[in-house]
Amino acid sequence: MYSGWGSQWYSSRFTSKLTIAATKEGDKGEQSIAEELATFPTAEHWMMVQKALLFQDADVARQIMAVTGTGSADMAFIKSLGRKVRGFDEATWVAKREAIVLEGNLLKFRQNPGLKAKLLETGEKKLVEASPRDRIWGVGFGEKNALSQRDRWGLNLLGKALEETRRILREEAKSGQSQAIE
Repeated sequence: MYSGWGSQWYSSRFTSKLTIAATKEGDKGEQSIAEELATFPTAEHWMMVQKALLFQDADVARQIMAVTGTGSADMAFIKSLGRKVRGFDEATWVAKREAIVLEGNLLKFRQNPGLKAKLLETGEKKLVEASPRDRIWGVGFGEKNALSQRDRWGLNLLGKALEETRRILREEAKSGQSQAIE
């Protein structure tokens, strides 16, 4: 799904309320809080902004939000910004990352009906991020080798997030529930 509709990098604009707390320079830990309606060009933008905000790095969050493109150079740049988040703690990120990506995918698919239809059309299929270089969000194998290496797969967190997104969207459809912009 590297460049397909399920990919975090797929161009799929969506909006969400965003709260940014920033410590004012020169003040002794005093914070200013701004809430705004933000547009995200991709789910990857969402994830990296949320990562920065989780660790209260408003500067990196704003730098990521300023990148409006979805080309490979833009995506590589926001990924590099995500690696520069000040105060990053691996244990905290591991505890929060799946919920962050699930929320981003719910926003993406709720606000893009064509993509939502594609996700729901997958039925009960196992969804995987077939990336040979990513054993956390993907299975660690490319499309050609993934099935034959199933016993050696990575975590596939993106695939699991997409499956959970699909399940939630189905439940909402059954109950007639529709979510407003969060």
